[in-house]
Amino acid sequence: MSDESWLTAALQNPLAVGQYVNNCSHEKAANVCYQEFDVPAYFPVELKQYLPNIVYSHDIESLLRCVVLVTLRDIKQGEELFSNYYTVVS
Repeated sequence: MSDESWLTAALQNPLAVGQYVNNCSHEKAANVCYQEFDVPAYFPVELKQYLPNIVYSHDIESLLRCVVLVTLRDIKQGEELFSNYYTVVS
């Protein structure tokens, strides 16, 4: 089942903010961007519950890759998030 807690006041994953990001425009500049992130093998087990995906097979050694949001400037509480949907920084 998908996490629908972002629709409520009781968030299960406070780091899952991707659904709040809108596409930038000429009037609204991007204030966040996407960045590929390889989760290190030593990533704390207590934080893995917040990752959106898991390793499919331990038989094949590979890094767990995620896409994270990086702010381009300070973001104020309640401010709308904008990104360029077509840009992934790697």
